[in-house]
Amino acid sequence: MRFWVIFFLLFPNNLYAGSITADVKKAYKERVEFVKKYISTIEENRKTNKKFRGSVVESVSGRLYTMWGSLPQNQLDKQALESCKKDGGIDCLVRFRTLEKNLKYNRYAKYINSKLSLKVLGEYIKSKKVYSSKGIDFLISTENFKNKKDFFCGQVKSNYEDITNNLIKEISIYPESFLQNSGLKYVMICEKITDKSLGFEPGGLAPGHVDQSPGVFYLNLSVVNEIKDLKAKKNYIRLLFHHEFYHIVDSKLSLMQLDETWEKINKVDYSNDLITGGIGIDTSVEGFISGYARNNSAEDKAELYAFMIAQHKEFKRAIAKDEILLKKSKLMISRLKSISKEINKNFWKNLN
Repeated sequence: MRFWVIFFLLFPNNLYAGSITADVKKAYKERVEFVKKYISTIEENRKTNKKFRGSVVESVSGRLYTMWGSLPQNQLDKQALESCKKDGGIDCLVRFRTLEKNLKYNRYAKYINSKLSLKVLGEYIKSKKVYSSKGIDFLISTENFKNKKDFFCGQVKSNYEDITNNLIKEISIYPESFLQNSGLKYVMICEKITDKSLGFEPGGLAPGHVDQSPGVFYLNLSVVNEIKDLKAKKNYIRLLFHHEFYHIVDSKLSLMQLDETWEKINKVDYSNDLITGGIGIDTSVEGFISGYARNNSAEDKAELYAFMIAQHKEFKRAIAKDEILLKKSKLMISRLKSISKEINKNFWKNLN
């Protein structure tokens, strides 16, 4: 006997940490429960039929297509893929094979030389490679790009070399093992970035898939170049990069959408209204390193990480006075070690 089930759960292609609302969390929990149910169905049926298998295929939009039964694995995969494609799914990939994750599954962006474009979540951004550092490729947008979700990356016309040099210095502080495992693949420099879903023009961002980042950090030249003071610009780029970099790391850890362990540390709930806040450490609310950190757990982690790296001495003074921030820092450090053992005492010491 064999049968299939199509499960529809649709997420926006460009999912930002700032857009992790209660509805998104609910949808993600439903997604987690679906995978658990899929696993339990396979396990239950295998008690009486050792040949019972399953396959879960995912489209770039986040829709899941499940096929299970006693057919060989490759046939189940093929049928699930066909269901995804017939439904109009873009970039359909096998995510689970029976009870194991498909190790080849990923949503990482890829530079296509023949198209002179970066392929990101099924779409192509015309671009040119201008530099590489520790396995991270730097690209500049060579044409205006706008996707179906109104994300815009403008063709680069301004000087970007000094900004690139600053970013290279920030990347250089990391061990290669950490970078290789972090999920960061590309830096895409845009003349201007806009996105209607944000409500403001960002200096940079790292949009993601449902629970895996494509590994792209986008930088907005128009915002960064508004800062005329060179020291202030350098500090802004540092904080911006490390903040967005952590969103990618967080996605690599599969914790960007739902992180109950982190949230349980708080004594104060996250804000229901968007808090933009200023640039710099602000510990006026217990347990938070800045105003922006109070928006949700994803921004909370990214802000804490950015100050841990970019303003390490000020960060240490802040956590010495706040037990909640100290607990969060210890949890974050343990998670970073799981990505690379080289994020050790020497790494943090060198930041001083």
